[in-house]
Parts: sequence; C-alpha cells; structure tokens
Amino acid sequence: MKKQNVSNVERIRESYKGRPYLDPTYDPAFKEFFDDETTLKEFLNHLLHLEGKEKIEQLTFSFDNHLRLRTPYLKEIVFDIYATTASGRFINIEMQRANHSFFLDRVILYNAFLTINAKQSLERSLDFQALRDFEKQHKLYELPETISIWVCNFDLKETNGKYIDTWNLYSDAAIREGNAIPITQKNKYIIVNLTRFTKSLKEIKNPEDAWLYLLKNAGKFDKIQEFENFALDSALERIRVDFAGEELLNAQESSMLTQGEINCRLAEIALKTEEFQRKSEELNHKTEEFQRKSEKLRLEKEKMNVEYQKIFAEKHSMAKALLQDGVAIEVIAKHFGLSEEEIRAL
Repeated sequence: MKKQNVSNVERIRESYKGRPYLDPTYDPAFKEFFDDETTLKEFLNHLLHLEGKEKIEQLTFSFDNHLRLRTPYLKEIVFDIYATTASGRFINIEMQRANHSFFLDRVILYNAFLTINAKQSLERSLDFQALRDFEKQHKLYELPETISIWVCNFDLKETNGKYIDTWNLYSDAAIREGNAIPITQKNKYIIVNLTRFTKSLKEIKNPEDAWLYLLKNAGKFDKIQEFENFALDSALERIRVDFAGEELLNAQESSMLTQGEINCRLAEIALKTEEFQRKSEELNHKTEEFQRKSEKLRLEKEKMNVEYQKIFAEKHSMAKALLQDGVAIEVIAKHFGLSEEEIRAL
C-alpha cells in the first residue's frame, strides 16, 4: 500500500483524536488486523483452544469472499474472512457492529453456505477425485469440519452474559438427562460478545484474552502498545495510523462516516420518538381532563334541566290555579312569563 502524505497524516490524526491505532471493529481495520497468515493462525489456535496435533499449522484465507447458491433463485453472501486449513477445516470469521431482528437467522444461513461450500470443495479436491468409485460412494455424505466465528460489538443476549460462547448441535433428551455433549464436533459456532469482555490489561492471563482485548480496545488506545508477542504486535502494527496507507485510511473513514451517520439518524429517531411520546402523553392527559370536565358539564346540565322542568311544572300548576280562580289571562301571562297561548292551553 502507498504511504499517505504528511497532510493526510495530520488530518487522520485529528479525526482519530490522537489515537495511534485504527479501530478494528470496523471492517477495513478488522481485515488489515488479520491480514497475515501467522496472525490469523495464532488467533484461531487460541480462540479455538487447539493444541498438539489439532493446532492449525497452515492455512489460506481471503477477504470479502463471495459464495453463490441457487435456492432456487441466485442467492449470494459475502464472508468477511474465509479460511481453509491444511487439515481440512473451513472457517468463516465475521465482524459485526450492529444487531438486527434476523441476526441469528443470518448466523445459521452463513453456516449453511459455509457447510455446502466445504462439501463441494471436499469433493473437488485431488484427494477425493483420486478415490475409487465405491470409496466416493462411501463418502457421499461426509462433511468436513466447519467453524463459524462471529465477533459482535453489541450485547447478544443469547450468550447469557458471557463474552465468549460455543454453540453446537445437541440432543434434547441428552440435555434433560444432564449429558449435554454435542452430537457432532464437525459443525460449531464461536460467538464473541465484545461488550461483555471487560478485562483490563493487567487482568489478561492468556493469549485468547489478549486478542479479544485488542479487538475491543485497540481503537481506544492513546499511546503505542507492545505485547512482546510477534503475532499481537504485528497485528497492531498493521493498523497503526502512522503506517496505514491512504487506501486503508479512506476506507476506514468511509466506514466510520457511514456508521456515524447511522448512529446520528438512530439518535435523531430516538429523540423524535421521545418527543412524540411526551406530546402523546400530554395530549392523553388533556383529553382525560377534557373528558372529566365534559362529564362534569353534562351532569350539571342534566341537573339544570331537572330544575327547569320542576320550575316549569310549578309555574303551569300555579297559572292553572289562578285561571280557575278567575284571574285574567293577561295578568297571569305578565307575572309568570308565559304566553297567552300557553295559558289558554292549560
């Protein structure tokens, strides 16, 4: 990558407020962080707790790997990091900054694509093609080992408060009997919940914690850090702001700007929602008050109507009595506020 000019360095440093490293929770820096076979091997071996013969000794990997399947229409997904090991493992690593309604569905879908791709790759391999026909038939349903790793920069409740969790396929009956052993070790999910990783630098006791500490905090460091570990230090070196090429810096800024705009809009929506709720509550309060006053007025009106009918009846009764006593209609009308027609109708 080309080195950026001095003015660009100053601009980038200002935008990162003096922080020496790019934030690896954003895709561009995340991929640069792992853009080395040794680094990726070390990370995977420690995250998956692989030792002895199980350790990954050699792997190949690519970024933004496109997989396409017809289901029945063409469906495409893009893996952040797609890796295969010399021992036949197939690994997908995803960096996720935001949750959404169908996140778990997406995790399962990506693993399904990974599994199908792994099966196809296995059957296209030279070793498989060299098998005799009956040996190929015997391995008709054989699957290689697939591992889906999701690094989440948001709190995923399914990890039950833990910062790392492994998901497998289990038997309900075995779980009820207290024997929760995975049915198969060929397919697993590793979920990293960075928001639950709260260890400080002094509390780090193993390489796994060191990798998670860097993923979560490298973008927050205010000075250069060294761990005296080649893989860790080289990963940090690749995301140093001073050493980053212009292409990486532009991609990182674009990613951060996009996320910043999203966060800004989400914040705006949240504020507008709060304002709407406040006004809605005020309106409900005024409506309730209006209804209470309306009910009070209705009762007062009914009471007045009753009183009016009572007075009206008394006036008619007295006017009728005066008529029977021979008092002139004109006199009664004048004193009782009744028309002569009303009095004659009595």
